[in-house]
Amino acid sequence: MKNLVTELLLKLAQKEEESQELAAQVETLEWVIMEMLSNMAKNDQQILIRQIEGALAGVSRMPAFLTTLHNPGESLPKTY
Repeated sequence: MKNLVTELLLKLAQKEEESQELAAQVETLEWVIMEMLSNMAKNDQQILIRQIEGALAGVSRMPAFLTTLHNPGESLPKTY
């Protein structure tokens, strides 16, 4: 029984470490995208945002950094 508990605790610790690494990767990607957007013309920013939103349309949760880039309902250029 002690071995089972020890094994479960080790697996839990491993999953926690993997989760922290994934969170760090996501944070880094958010930073990279924000830097890219800050160096783009406003129109190009909105086009890229629209493309990302379209790609994520089937995802149940929109990344937080995208929700702060423009106002909901704001008229954005369509991408073709």
